[in-house]
Amino acid sequence: MSGAGAGLRVEVLGLTCRLGGITALDGVSLTIEPGTVVAVVGPNGAGKTTLLRAMAGALGPEAGSVLVDGANPRALPVRTLARAMAVLPQRPATPAGVTAREAVAWGRMPHLVRLARPTRADLEAVDAAMAQTGTLALAARPVEALSGGERQRVLIARALAQRPRLLLLDEPTAHLDMSAQVEIAGLLRGLASGGLTVIAALHDVNLAAAYADRLALLARGRVLAAGPAAEVIRPETIRQAYGDAVGVRAHPVTGRPYVVAAPPRARQAGPRVHVICGGGSGAEALARCVEAGYEVSAGVLHVVDTDDEAARALGVDLVEEAPFSPIGDRAFEDASAAAGRAGAVLVTAVPFGPGNLRNLDVAARARARGVPVVIVDGVGHRDFTGGLAADAVARLRAAGAVAAADLDAALRVIADLVGAPRVAR
Repeated sequence: MSGAGAGLRVEVLGLTCRLGGITALDGVSLTIEPGTVVAVVGPNGAGKTTLLRAMAGALGPEAGSVLVDGANPRALPVRTLARAMAVLPQRPATPAGVTAREAVAWGRMPHLVRLARPTRADLEAVDAAMAQTGTLALAARPVEALSGGERQRVLIARALAQRPRLLLLDEPTAHLDMSAQVEIAGLLRGLASGGLTVIAALHDVNLAAAYADRLALLARGRVLAAGPAAEVIRPETIRQAYGDAVGVRAHPVTGRPYVVAAPPRARQAGPRVHVICGGGSGAEALARCVEAGYEVSAGVLHVVDTDDEAARALGVDLVEEAPFSPIGDRAFEDASAAAGRAGAVLVTAVPFGPGNLRNLDVAARARARGVPVVIVDGVGHRDFTGGLAADAVARLRAAGAVAAADLDAALRVIADLVGAPRVAR
């Protein structure tokens, strides 16, 4: 197996893997052709990360096998494998103080002779990878000073500096705002067009459908469907993976199938909850609030955001802003009015960037009016504003906002505060 040339073919043959006595993958079979983008999608715990680890040779199977270009990756020397395959995990480590260029240069480690200095070819490979990912202008900046999208492009550049033929990425768009997600997905699409085989585990089914050649939908460690988006994203298959809280419809622009929250059942009028969400963080919260019988409002949400689509499908009162635009004064005032009328405001684990930061001011204004605010823990850890969002969350908590460990806990707090109406049957 060589690190030069076209993308690699990957075959997964009846793969079964167990972790801690639990079957994480159960008879998985897939074939991934060279030069394609394949998105592995499915709910949490479906086995996406385990499948990528097995493909990378980091996890031995209980049964079945993985072949990369016809070879078992676990049987190859580490250096040989690293010259052909690059892996970007969910939380790659980068020490503080390292510049973007230094981080990318680490990608040349599989090609360096021990204790030898980088050659001209190594330096050229670093420059080429940074040019390919649009990160040359970031070369001298510390990695920790970069935005989420910039940091992810630098990490992808580090992988490309290996000159791989296969790129494995675990949730490369996690915790990024919508524009950064689109940017990264477009970058991966372009890499495959250049011949690289790209396999990515993605949480957002709609993003995967828009950019991948093929999808592999996993649930409970098995492949429910694999193929083009139109063959995988079918109502019966999606409900089998995600339950009855979701549905499928055609996207109004692309015509591709699109996953949305399912229309609600008839419900009684109940207390109002205003949900501040975005980037896919709020679809479940919106659906569960509606199903519980609350009157629900949401916003500000950007048009075409996944949560915007969910809110529309659920028929909640919605305050919107134009795609990729900062929240303007009119939308801010409308959302503040909606939050002020609510019995409680729920802030989901939103990735905050400059474009949606004013949503925290919406929550702060509601809290100042005496409206209870419940924050799903983790909001402050999804801050791509240089600390402004984390500071705003801290001020909210100092003003009496309640932090909940997860969505279940947040909904229990809201039920205690405003009551829990029942859905009409």
